[in-house]
Amino acid sequence: MHKRCLIKLMRIGITVIMVSLLISIVSIIGATAGEEKVYELKANIIGPGPIGVKKAENLELAANQLNQMLESMGSPVRVKLSLAFSQLKWGPFADKFYIDFKAGNAPDITNLRWDPKLEDGGFIIPIDKYISMWWDLNYYDFYSNLWEGVTWKDKIWGVPNDICPAGAWYRKDVLRKLGYTDDEILKMLPLDGKTTLDKLADVAKEAVDAGLVEYGILHRPSKGAGFYATLLEFDTKCYNPETGNLVLDEPALFKYYQWHADMVKKGVIPPEPPSWGTVHATFVEGKTFCTLASHVGTPGEWIEKYGLTDEALENDLGFLPFPPSVKDGQPISVHEFAPYMITSQCKYPDIAALLIMYATSPQACAIHSAHTLRPPYRGSALENPLIKDNEYIQRTATSALTIQPVPV
Repeated sequence: MHKRCLIKLMRIGITVIMVSLLISIVSIIGATAGEEKVYELKANIIGPGPIGVKKAENLELAANQLNQMLESMGSPVRVKLSLAFSQLKWGPFADKFYIDFKAGNAPDITNLRWDPKLEDGGFIIPIDKYISMWWDLNYYDFYSNLWEGVTWKDKIWGVPNDICPAGAWYRKDVLRKLGYTDDEILKMLPLDGKTTLDKLADVAKEAVDAGLVEYGILHRPSKGAGFYATLLEFDTKCYNPETGNLVLDEPALFKYYQWHADMVKKGVIPPEPPSWGTVHATFVEGKTFCTLASHVGTPGEWIEKYGLTDEALENDLGFLPFPPSVKDGQPISVHEFAPYMITSQCKYPDIAALLIMYATSPQACAIHSAHTLRPPYRGSALENPLIKDNEYIQRTATSALTIQPVPV
Protein backbone atom coordinates (compact mmCIF):
# COMPACT_ATOMS: atom_id res chain seq x y z
CA MET A 1 0.00 0.00 0.00
CA HIS A 2 2.87 2.38 0.94
CA LYS A 3 4.63 1.65 -2.35
CA ARG A 4 1.41 2.21 -4.29
CA CYS A 5 0.91 5.62 -2.63
CA LEU A 6 4.48 6.64 -3.44
CA ILE A 7 3.99 5.67 -7.07
CA LYS A 8 0.75 7.67 -7.20
CA LEU A 9 2.44 10.74 -5.68
CA MET A 10 5.31 10.41 -8.12
CA ARG A 11 2.89 10.35 -11.04
CA ILE A 12 1.08 13.41 -9.71
CA GLY A 13 4.43 15.15 -9.51
CA ILE A 14 5.24 14.19 -13.08
CA THR A 15 1.86 15.53 -14.16
CA VAL A 16 2.56 18.89 -12.52
CA ILE A 17 5.95 19.09 -14.24
CA MET A 18 4.40 18.11 -17.55
CA VAL A 19 1.65 20.73 -17.33
CA SER A 20 4.27 23.29 -16.31
CA LEU A 21 6.13 22.48 -19.50
CA LEU A 22 2.89 22.90 -21.40
CA ILE A 23 2.43 26.34 -19.87
CA SER A 24 5.95 27.24 -20.98
CA ILE A 25 5.29 25.98 -24.49
CA VAL A 26 2.02 27.80 -24.98
CA SER A 27 3.29 31.01 -23.38
CA ILE A 28 5.92 31.16 -26.09
CA ILE A 29 3.18 31.12 -28.72
CA GLY A 30 1.04 33.90 -27.36
CA ALA A 31 0.16 33.97 -23.65
CA THR A 32 1.74 36.63 -21.45
CA ALA A 33 1.62 36.89 -17.67
CA GLY A 34 -1.88 37.70 -16.47
CA GLU A 35 -3.37 37.50 -19.95
CA GLU A 36 -5.83 34.67 -20.48
CA LYS A 37 -5.01 32.57 -23.51
CA VAL A 38 -7.59 30.03 -24.70
CA TYR A 39 -6.57 27.23 -27.02
CA GLU A 40 -9.50 25.80 -28.91
CA LEU A 41 -9.57 22.19 -30.06
CA LYS A 42 -12.26 20.13 -31.73
CA ALA A 43 -13.04 16.43 -31.28
CA ASN A 44 -15.43 14.36 -33.39
CA ILE A 45 -16.12 11.02 -31.72
CA ILE A 46 -18.20 8.07 -32.87
CA GLY A 47 -19.99 5.53 -30.64
CA PRO A 48 -21.25 4.04 -32.85
CA GLY A 49 -24.67 4.20 -31.22
CA PRO A 50 -25.31 5.58 -27.73
CA ILE A 51 -23.33 2.88 -25.88
CA GLY A 52 -20.02 4.57 -26.77
CA VAL A 53 -20.87 8.00 -25.39
CA LYS A 54 -18.22 7.81 -22.64
CA LYS A 55 -15.50 7.92 -25.30
CA ALA A 56 -16.68 11.48 -25.93
CA GLU A 57 -17.52 12.44 -22.36
CA ASN A 58 -14.11 11.28 -21.14
CA LEU A 59 -12.48 13.84 -23.45
CA GLU A 60 -14.74 16.50 -21.98
CA LEU A 61 -13.72 15.43 -18.48
CA ALA A 62 -10.09 15.52 -19.61
CA ALA A 63 -10.41 19.15 -20.70
CA ASN A 64 -12.00 20.03 -17.35
CA GLN A 65 -9.23 18.28 -15.42
CA LEU A 66 -6.53 20.00 -17.43
CA ASN A 67 -8.12 23.42 -16.91
CA GLN A 68 -8.50 22.79 -13.18
CA MET A 69 -4.81 21.99 -12.93
CA LEU A 70 -3.86 25.04 -14.97
CA GLU A 71 -6.03 27.25 -12.75
CA SER A 72 -4.58 25.78 -9.55
CA MET A 73 -1.10 26.61 -10.82
CA GLY A 74 -2.05 30.21 -11.54
CA SER A 75 -1.67 29.82 -15.28
CA PRO A 76 -3.60 32.11 -17.64
CA VAL A 77 -3.80 29.28 -20.18
CA ARG A 78 -7.09 27.48 -20.76
CA VAL A 79 -8.21 24.75 -23.14
CA LYS A 80 -11.62 24.86 -24.80
CA LEU A 81 -12.81 21.62 -26.36
CA SER A 82 -15.66 21.61 -28.88
CA LEU A 83 -17.01 18.09 -28.80
CA ALA A 84 -19.32 16.33 -31.26
CA PHE A 85 -20.57 12.81 -30.54
CA SER A 86 -21.89 10.85 -33.50
CA GLN A 87 -24.20 7.83 -33.54
CA LEU A 88 -23.66 7.32 -37.27
CA LYS A 89 -22.46 4.01 -38.68
CA TRP A 90 -18.74 3.68 -39.31
CA GLY A 91 -18.94 4.32 -43.07
CA PRO A 92 -20.88 7.61 -43.02
CA PHE A 93 -18.76 8.85 -40.11
CA ALA A 94 -15.57 8.19 -42.07
CA ASP A 95 -17.04 9.83 -45.17
CA LYS A 96 -17.79 12.98 -43.17
CA PHE A 97 -14.25 13.04 -41.80
CA TYR A 98 -12.69 12.92 -45.26
CA ILE A 99 -15.03 15.63 -46.55
CA ASP A 100 -14.18 17.85 -43.57
CA PHE A 101 -10.48 17.17 -44.01
CA LYS A 102 -10.57 18.11 -47.69
CA ALA A 103 -12.27 21.37 -46.71
CA GLY A 104 -9.56 22.08 -44.14
CA ASN A 105 -12.03 21.62 -41.30
CA ALA A 106 -10.92 18.33 -39.78
CA PRO A 107 -11.20 17.83 -36.01
CA ASP A 108 -8.07 17.79 -33.89
CA ILE A 109 -9.02 14.45 -32.32
CA THR A 110 -11.10 11.65 -33.78
CA ASN A 111 -11.62 7.92 -33.34
CA LEU A 112 -12.15 6.53 -36.80
CA ARG A 113 -11.85 2.77 -37.19
CA TRP A 114 -8.15 2.21 -37.78
CA ASP A 115 -7.14 1.98 -41.45
CA PRO A 116 -3.57 2.25 -42.83
CA LYS A 117 -4.79 4.76 -45.42
CA LEU A 118 -5.16 7.26 -42.56
CA GLU A 119 -1.37 7.28 -42.33
CA ASP A 120 -0.68 6.72 -46.01
CA GLY A 121 -2.87 9.70 -46.92
CA GLY A 122 -1.34 11.98 -44.29
CA PHE A 123 -4.59 12.34 -42.34
CA ILE A 124 -3.11 11.63 -38.88
CA ILE A 125 0.21 12.03 -37.07
CA PRO A 126 2.26 9.43 -35.17
CA ILE A 127 2.16 9.75 -31.39
CA ASP A 128 5.11 7.58 -30.36
CA LYS A 129 6.86 10.46 -28.61
CA TYR A 130 3.87 11.06 -26.34
CA ILE A 131 3.43 7.39 -25.49
CA SER A 132 7.13 7.13 -24.67
CA MET A 133 7.30 10.42 -22.76
CA TRP A 134 4.22 9.66 -20.66
CA TRP A 135 4.56 5.89 -20.39
CA ASP A 136 5.29 5.86 -16.66
CA LEU A 137 2.62 8.45 -16.05
CA ASN A 138 -0.33 6.90 -17.87
CA TYR A 139 0.35 4.14 -20.37
CA TYR A 140 2.32 1.76 -18.13
CA ASP A 141 -0.47 -0.78 -17.63
CA PHE A 142 -2.30 -0.79 -20.96
CA TYR A 143 -2.50 -4.41 -22.07
CA SER A 144 0.57 -4.83 -24.24
CA ASN A 145 -1.20 -6.80 -26.97
CA LEU A 146 -3.51 -3.85 -27.65
CA TRP A 147 -0.69 -1.68 -28.99
CA GLU A 148 -0.45 -4.02 -31.98
CA GLY A 149 -3.86 -2.78 -33.08
CA VAL A 150 -2.68 0.85 -33.31
CA THR A 151 0.81 0.28 -34.71
CA TRP A 152 1.69 0.59 -38.38
CA LYS A 153 5.13 0.81 -40.01
CA ASP A 154 6.70 0.62 -36.55
CA LYS A 155 4.91 3.74 -35.35
CA ILE A 156 2.00 4.20 -32.95
CA TRP A 157 -0.91 6.14 -34.47
CA GLY A 158 -3.55 6.08 -31.75
CA VAL A 159 -4.49 5.23 -28.17
CA PRO A 160 -6.96 2.41 -27.40
CA ASN A 161 -10.09 3.66 -25.65
CA ASP A 162 -12.43 0.67 -25.86
CA ILE A 163 -12.28 -3.09 -26.35
CA CYS A 164 -15.04 -5.54 -27.13
CA PRO A 165 -13.52 -9.03 -27.34
CA ALA A 166 -15.36 -11.62 -29.41
CA GLY A 167 -15.64 -15.15 -28.07
CA ALA A 168 -17.79 -18.15 -27.27
CA TRP A 169 -20.95 -17.88 -25.16
CA TYR A 170 -22.40 -21.08 -23.72
CA ARG A 171 -25.23 -22.20 -21.41
CA LYS A 172 -24.05 -23.29 -17.98
CA ASP A 173 -27.58 -24.30 -17.02
CA VAL A 174 -27.57 -26.89 -19.83
CA LEU A 175 -24.31 -28.32 -18.53
CA ARG A 176 -25.80 -28.56 -15.04
CA LYS A 177 -28.67 -30.61 -16.49
CA LEU A 178 -26.04 -32.93 -17.95
CA GLY A 179 -24.69 -33.45 -14.44
CA TYR A 180 -21.70 -31.11 -14.39
CA THR A 181 -21.01 -29.06 -11.27
CA ASP A 182 -20.02 -25.40 -11.50
CA ASP A 183 -16.44 -26.29 -10.53
CA GLU A 184 -16.29 -28.92 -13.25
CA ILE A 185 -17.68 -26.47 -15.79
CA LEU A 186 -15.09 -23.83 -14.90
CA LYS A 187 -12.28 -26.38 -15.15
CA MET A 188 -13.58 -27.70 -18.48
CA LEU A 189 -14.29 -24.26 -20.01
CA PRO A 190 -12.03 -21.82 -18.11
CA LEU A 191 -12.45 -18.06 -18.29
CA ASP A 192 -9.10 -17.63 -20.03
CA GLY A 193 -10.10 -19.93 -22.89
CA LYS A 194 -7.30 -22.42 -22.26
CA THR A 195 -9.20 -25.47 -23.41
CA THR A 196 -9.86 -26.74 -26.94
CA LEU A 197 -12.53 -26.22 -29.55
CA ASP A 198 -13.14 -29.98 -29.57
CA LYS A 199 -13.90 -29.95 -25.83
CA LEU A 200 -16.51 -27.26 -26.45
CA ALA A 201 -17.92 -29.31 -29.34
CA ASP A 202 -17.98 -32.50 -27.25
CA VAL A 203 -20.20 -31.00 -24.57
CA ALA A 204 -22.32 -29.34 -27.25
CA LYS A 205 -22.91 -32.79 -28.76
CA GLU A 206 -23.81 -34.15 -25.34
CA ALA A 207 -26.46 -31.46 -25.02
CA VAL A 208 -27.86 -32.20 -28.50
CA ASP A 209 -27.88 -35.97 -27.97
CA ALA A 210 -29.65 -35.53 -24.63
CA GLY A 211 -32.37 -33.50 -26.33
CA LEU A 212 -31.66 -30.46 -24.16
CA VAL A 213 -31.02 -28.07 -27.07
CA GLU A 214 -32.00 -27.68 -30.69
CA TYR A 215 -28.58 -26.42 -31.77
CA GLY A 216 -25.21 -27.42 -30.34
CA ILE A 217 -23.15 -24.58 -31.79
CA LEU A 218 -24.15 -21.66 -34.00
CA HIS A 219 -21.68 -19.42 -35.81
CA ARG A 220 -22.02 -16.10 -37.61
CA PRO A 221 -24.43 -16.10 -40.57
CA SER A 222 -22.49 -13.23 -42.17
CA LYS A 223 -18.99 -11.78 -42.38
CA GLY A 224 -17.46 -9.98 -39.43
CA ALA A 225 -14.54 -9.84 -37.02
CA GLY A 226 -15.71 -12.97 -35.21
CA PHE A 227 -15.37 -14.94 -38.43
CA TYR A 228 -11.69 -13.97 -38.57
CA ALA A 229 -11.28 -15.17 -34.98
CA THR A 230 -12.60 -18.63 -35.83
CA LEU A 231 -9.99 -18.84 -38.60
CA LEU A 232 -7.30 -18.00 -36.05
CA GLU A 233 -8.50 -20.91 -33.90
CA PHE A 234 -6.96 -23.12 -36.58
CA ASP A 235 -3.80 -21.00 -36.75
CA THR A 236 -4.83 -19.82 -40.19
CA LYS A 237 -2.49 -17.21 -41.66
CA CYS A 238 -4.67 -14.62 -43.38
CA TYR A 239 -2.40 -11.61 -43.62
CA ASN A 240 1.28 -10.78 -44.07
CA PRO A 241 2.03 -7.65 -42.02
CA GLU A 242 5.37 -7.19 -43.79
CA THR A 243 3.83 -6.88 -47.25
CA GLY A 244 0.29 -5.82 -46.34
CA ASN A 245 -1.07 -8.63 -48.51
CA LEU A 246 -3.67 -11.27 -47.80
CA VAL A 247 -2.47 -14.87 -47.54
CA LEU A 248 -4.21 -18.05 -48.71
CA ASP A 249 -3.25 -20.67 -46.11
CA GLU A 250 -4.67 -23.76 -47.81
CA PRO A 251 -3.60 -26.43 -45.25
CA ALA A 252 -5.09 -24.48 -42.32
CA LEU A 253 -8.23 -23.62 -44.26
CA PHE A 254 -8.73 -27.29 -45.11
CA LYS A 255 -8.60 -28.15 -41.38
CA TYR A 256 -11.05 -25.33 -40.67
CA TYR A 257 -13.60 -26.47 -43.23
CA GLN A 258 -13.10 -30.15 -42.38
CA TRP A 259 -13.85 -29.48 -38.71
CA HIS A 260 -17.07 -27.68 -39.60
CA ALA A 261 -18.07 -30.46 -42.00
CA ASP A 262 -17.49 -33.02 -39.24
CA MET A 263 -19.60 -30.99 -36.81
CA VAL A 264 -22.45 -30.88 -39.33
CA LYS A 265 -22.28 -34.67 -39.71
CA LYS A 266 -22.40 -35.07 -35.92
CA GLY A 267 -25.41 -32.77 -35.64
CA VAL A 268 -23.54 -30.17 -33.59
CA ILE A 269 -23.72 -27.42 -36.23
CA PRO A 270 -26.62 -27.03 -38.71
CA PRO A 271 -25.78 -27.25 -42.45
CA GLU A 272 -26.83 -23.63 -42.89
CA PRO A 273 -26.65 -21.01 -40.12
CA PRO A 274 -30.01 -19.49 -39.18
CA SER A 275 -30.68 -15.75 -39.28
CA TRP A 276 -29.20 -13.36 -36.74
CA GLY A 277 -32.53 -13.15 -34.94
CA THR A 278 -32.67 -16.92 -34.56
CA VAL A 279 -29.04 -17.11 -33.43
CA HIS A 280 -29.68 -14.62 -30.63
CA ALA A 281 -33.20 -15.73 -29.67
CA THR A 282 -32.46 -19.46 -29.46
CA PHE A 283 -29.40 -18.86 -27.31
CA VAL A 284 -31.25 -16.60 -24.88
CA GLU A 285 -34.13 -19.11 -24.73
CA GLY A 286 -31.74 -21.97 -23.96
CA LYS A 287 -32.39 -23.76 -27.27
CA THR A 288 -28.78 -23.28 -28.41
CA PHE A 289 -25.92 -24.49 -26.24
CA CYS A 290 -23.15 -22.29 -27.66
CA THR A 291 -22.90 -19.29 -29.96
CA LEU A 292 -19.68 -18.26 -31.67
CA ALA A 293 -21.42 -15.22 -33.14
CA SER A 294 -21.13 -12.73 -30.28
CA HIS A 295 -18.81 -10.74 -28.02
CA VAL A 296 -18.67 -9.44 -24.46
CA GLY A 297 -21.01 -6.57 -25.33
CA THR A 298 -23.78 -8.72 -26.83
CA PRO A 299 -25.68 -9.32 -23.54
CA GLY A 300 -26.79 -5.70 -23.71
CA GLU A 301 -28.63 -6.52 -26.93
CA TRP A 302 -29.95 -9.78 -25.47
CA ILE A 303 -31.37 -7.93 -22.48
CA GLU A 304 -32.92 -5.15 -24.57
CA LYS A 305 -34.33 -7.20 -27.45
CA TYR A 306 -34.59 -10.83 -26.39
CA GLY A 307 -35.63 -10.79 -22.76
CA LEU A 308 -32.43 -11.96 -21.10
CA THR A 309 -32.56 -11.31 -17.35
CA ASP A 310 -29.69 -10.12 -15.19
CA GLU A 311 -30.08 -13.26 -13.10
CA ALA A 312 -29.71 -15.51 -16.15
CA LEU A 313 -26.67 -13.56 -17.33
CA GLU A 314 -24.96 -13.97 -13.99
CA ASN A 315 -25.91 -17.57 -13.25
CA ASP A 316 -26.63 -19.40 -16.49
CA LEU A 317 -24.31 -18.00 -19.16
CA GLY A 318 -20.58 -18.51 -19.56
CA PHE A 319 -18.07 -16.72 -21.76
CA LEU A 320 -14.54 -17.50 -22.89
CA PRO A 321 -12.26 -16.40 -25.73
CA PHE A 322 -12.34 -18.63 -28.80
CA PRO A 323 -10.48 -21.79 -27.75
CA PRO A 324 -7.77 -23.12 -30.07
CA SER A 325 -8.29 -26.20 -32.22
CA VAL A 326 -5.25 -27.94 -30.71
CA LYS A 327 -4.28 -28.58 -27.10
CA ASP A 328 -1.13 -26.44 -27.06
CA GLY A 329 -2.65 -23.54 -29.00
CA GLN A 330 -3.52 -20.14 -27.60
CA PRO A 331 -7.06 -18.80 -27.03
CA ILE A 332 -8.06 -16.07 -29.44
CA SER A 333 -10.18 -12.97 -29.47
CA VAL A 334 -10.34 -10.09 -31.90
CA HIS A 335 -11.26 -6.43 -31.85
CA GLU A 336 -11.61 -3.76 -34.54
CA PHE A 337 -9.72 -0.80 -33.13
CA ALA A 338 -11.03 2.76 -33.26
CA PRO A 339 -8.43 4.60 -31.18
CA TYR A 340 -8.13 8.25 -30.27
CA MET A 341 -6.02 9.80 -33.05
CA ILE A 342 -4.59 13.27 -33.66
CA THR A 343 -5.19 14.62 -37.15
CA SER A 344 -2.51 16.30 -39.22
CA GLN A 345 -4.58 19.51 -39.28
CA CYS A 346 -4.32 19.85 -35.49
CA LYS A 347 -2.57 23.13 -34.56
CA TYR A 348 -1.81 22.06 -31.00
CA PRO A 349 -0.87 18.36 -31.03
CA ASP A 350 0.83 18.59 -27.63
CA ILE A 351 -2.43 19.74 -26.04
CA ALA A 352 -4.42 17.14 -27.96
CA ALA A 353 -2.07 14.44 -26.70
CA LEU A 354 -2.55 15.68 -23.12
CA LEU A 355 -6.32 15.46 -23.50
CA ILE A 356 -6.04 11.91 -24.81
CA MET A 357 -3.82 10.98 -21.89
CA TYR A 358 -6.36 12.26 -19.36
CA ALA A 359 -9.22 10.65 -21.30
CA THR A 360 -7.58 7.22 -20.99
CA SER A 361 -6.61 7.43 -17.31
CA PRO A 362 -7.49 4.50 -15.02
CA GLN A 363 -10.53 6.46 -13.84
CA ALA A 364 -11.66 7.28 -17.38
CA CYS A 365 -11.15 3.67 -18.41
CA ALA A 366 -13.29 2.48 -15.49
CA ILE A 367 -16.02 5.01 -16.34
CA HIS A 368 -16.21 3.65 -19.87
CA SER A 369 -16.13 0.04 -18.72
CA ALA A 370 -18.86 0.55 -16.12
CA HIS A 371 -21.13 2.15 -18.73
CA THR A 372 -20.54 -0.38 -21.52
CA LEU A 373 -19.96 -3.52 -19.41
CA ARG A 374 -16.89 -4.13 -21.56
CA PRO A 375 -13.51 -5.13 -20.10
CA PRO A 376 -11.12 -2.29 -19.33
CA TYR A 377 -8.16 -1.80 -21.65
CA ARG A 378 -5.73 -1.33 -18.76
CA GLY A 379 -5.11 -3.50 -15.73
CA SER A 380 -5.32 -0.96 -12.90
CA ALA A 381 -8.89 -0.02 -13.82
CA LEU A 382 -10.05 -3.41 -12.54
CA GLU A 383 -9.39 -2.13 -9.00
CA ASN A 384 -11.46 1.00 -9.49
CA PRO A 385 -14.57 1.11 -7.22
CA LEU A 386 -16.76 1.64 -10.29
CA ILE A 387 -16.07 -1.89 -11.56
CA LYS A 388 -14.18 -3.68 -8.78
CA ASP A 389 -17.33 -5.48 -7.63
CA ASN A 390 -18.91 -5.87 -11.06
CA GLU A 391 -19.01 -9.64 -11.44
CA TYR A 392 -19.62 -9.57 -15.18
CA ILE A 393 -16.73 -7.24 -16.02
CA GLN A 394 -14.35 -9.08 -13.72
CA ARG A 395 -15.09 -12.52 -15.17
CA THR A 396 -14.76 -11.39 -18.79
CA ALA A 397 -11.67 -9.25 -18.18
CA THR A 398 -9.14 -11.97 -19.03
CA SER A 399 -10.42 -11.99 -22.62
CA ALA A 400 -8.63 -8.66 -23.13
CA LEU A 401 -5.30 -10.49 -23.00
CA THR A 402 -6.19 -12.63 -26.03
CA ILE A 403 -7.14 -9.82 -28.42
CA GLN A 404 -5.59 -9.65 -31.87
CA PRO A 405 -6.36 -6.88 -34.36
CA VAL A 406 -8.42 -7.63 -37.45
CA PRO A 407 -6.46 -7.07 -40.69
CA VAL A 408 -7.69 -4.03 -42.62
